[in-house]
Amino acid sequence: MHKTRILLVFIISLGISLIYGMSFFKNTLMFYDTNIIRLLIRSNPPMDKFTKCLLDAQHVFVNLSLPWFLAFGTALMYYRSNNFISDDIDIGIFIDDFEKMNISHTEFISTVRRHGFKLRSAYGNMTHGQGWTLECPRSKLHFGIFVFYHGDPANNETFAWWTASYNGPCNTKRYHKCRWSFPDFKLDTFEMYGQQFQVASKQFLTVQYGPTWMTPRKYGYFESLTFLTNLIDE
Repeated sequence: MHKTRILLVFIISLGISLIYGMSFFKNTLMFYDTNIIRLLIRSNPPMDKFTKCLLDAQHVFVNLSLPWFLAFGTALMYYRSNNFISDDIDIGIFIDDFEKMNISHTEFISTVRRHGFKLRSAYGNMTHGQGWTLECPRSKLHFGIFVFYHGDPANNETFAWWTASYNGPCNTKRYHKCRWSFPDFKLDTFEMYGQQFQVASKQFLTVQYGPTWMTPRKYGYFESLTFLTNLIDE
């Protein structure tokens, strides 16, 4: 009887210890899980595929010390709805910045490939109308890069900047490309996930798409060649 009573007391004590131990472990686990989750949210914030691509691109351009800015449809989405959701991503880079850093086509493509971008197409050359289409490493979006060149006063070009697009009717033009003219324009700056980004100003969008650019209008690239007014006639 005495042994049975001792065994019963031991079992009850063990049970109570296990209950308190499991409760403590559960509370401790919940505490650490919560902090781990908070840490993950701070270091890996939830992002759409467009934002992921922009952050990947930022990493490349920082390594090249090469400034860049959101342009065309991507800039439109930024001002219209403060996001970058479109069919692809368009950015601009001034030729002055390529020349300042002495970055050639070969070096540029080699660098973006090392960071996971794939080259889909290349147009023109660094002296006249360079452009590339890349594929983003994580989101597989198309990433269009437009190089902006100075207008040439020797050829009576009174505009400050031009950039090129290709294919379709553009192949029949003087330089076998379409050239789009722009007056000098400013860049606006915004912050995203602790990093600074630049976007072409609203003035740029007014020149490209007209004064009603805030109102969405659906049309394709080849259709745009027939009515956008800053297409250089040559």
